[in-house]
Amino acid sequence: MDAARTSRRGIVASLHSLLIRRLVVMTAVICVVLGGAAYLHQLARYDEAIIEYSLAGAEDFRALILPQLDAAAPLGPEEGGRIQQVLDALPSEGRTASRLGFTASVRILDGQARPVARRAATNYRLAREVAAYFDARPYAFRPGQAVQSSRLVSIGGRPHLHLAVSLADSQGRVAAYAESIYAVSGRVLEDVAAGALRTVGLVVLVALAATLLLYPVIVRLLRRVTRLSVHLQEANLETLRVLGSAIAKRDSDTDRHNYRVTIYSVRLAEALGLPDASIRPLVKGAMLHDVGKIGIRDAVLLKPGALTDGEYHEMQEHVQHGRDIVSQAGWLADAMDVVGCHHERYDGGGYDRGLAGAAIPLAARIFTVADVFDALTSRRPYKEPYPLGEAMRLLELERGTRFDPAVFDAFRGIAKDLYEGVSDCDEGALKEALGAIFRRYFTSDLEAMLQGMEDIVSGRRSPRPPAMPQS
Repeated sequence: MDAARTSRRGIVASLHSLLIRRLVVMTAVICVVLGGAAYLHQLARYDEAIIEYSLAGAEDFRALILPQLDAAAPLGPEEGGRIQQVLDALPSEGRTASRLGFTASVRILDGQARPVARRAATNYRLAREVAAYFDARPYAFRPGQAVQSSRLVSIGGRPHLHLAVSLADSQGRVAAYAESIYAVSGRVLEDVAAGALRTVGLVVLVALAATLLLYPVIVRLLRRVTRLSVHLQEANLETLRVLGSAIAKRDSDTDRHNYRVTIYSVRLAEALGLPDASIRPLVKGAMLHDVGKIGIRDAVLLKPGALTDGEYHEMQEHVQHGRDIVSQAGWLADAMDVVGCHHERYDGGGYDRGLAGAAIPLAARIFTVADVFDALTSRRPYKEPYPLGEAMRLLELERGTRFDPAVFDAFRGIAKDLYEGVSDCDEGALKEALGAIFRRYFTSDLEAMLQGMEDIVSGRRSPRPPAMPQS
């Protein structure tokens, strides 16, 4: 009971942790995506204002140098010098420019995209980086073609606008180009960041509100799915038990043989330290190991005397029949190792594939020991049960020939307990022990999860397990 309570508490904590982790990750991703989108959107709004301001400035500058633009094509040194004088004489940006930013560098090019004048804000802390950017990534003007372009670039880790515009003469012909790098002001960046943070905060609030609304719905849906999974697993296990019973009836045997060999196999697997994932297929295979006998004729299967060579060969075919049967059900497919290999011998002398050593699946090597042990120690119509000592002596004779030595050695250590605790049990006790195995390896986790979700939905808290006594 304490273990079950501890398991339920662990399930509840695990569910809470899983949902919270998913929420945090999902919220973080949404915040990054929407925050980044909000940042770019806010910056784009300022970009439009900067571009509008810059184009107006370019038009004013064009009016100042229009005589030079009309004088010659392309611009000569004299026109270039005059344009440089006009550029140098321009006042610094006014109030609007200081709010949005400032022109960090500008250059004028003639109609063939050759530089003729340049001006830079030498007191700008990134002046060197801007100059290097200008030299390394100039705009690709096409001589004679009108252009109006802007793109957001990062220089020195700070956003800048790279602007390019054509300058026409009085006849509307492209006579020169202006290219500039505009440094966005710190105030603009602060406004953009604040807008992005507001968006992120709103996303977090919406995510938390959605979680509070959806959390109980999700848990209830998980509870419903888990309950269906438990019922389905129980139905599968009941079908497994009934099918094993049908096989036993077909072979004039009782359910007890299937129950005992399954219990023996599981205990041996546990002694060998096999993980749960390896024991579950072993349970299925042990319950259905002789399922192929359904395909054997009664005259052979139920013959009281010795079988002829032909009949013995026909009896061996039950292994292949078993493979054919379990391969048709996905849930039973992993029972194939036991169903298809439980008559193989460690020395390679078994049937129907003649496998040897490690080529025989471990589950089949485990089951073979359990099956022969039960055959020796149980009462059959043609024999009385052997005492434990005699049964172990006979098994010992086939160590390394029929049985895997390592598997047999592990079985030797638990044989006495199994013999005393299982071999003489009635069908009811065996059925109860088998049910415990089913719960342990197939449904306990699902049941604990279901109970944990019931606790979450109802608001109950699983009782704490009692504290261990202090030594």
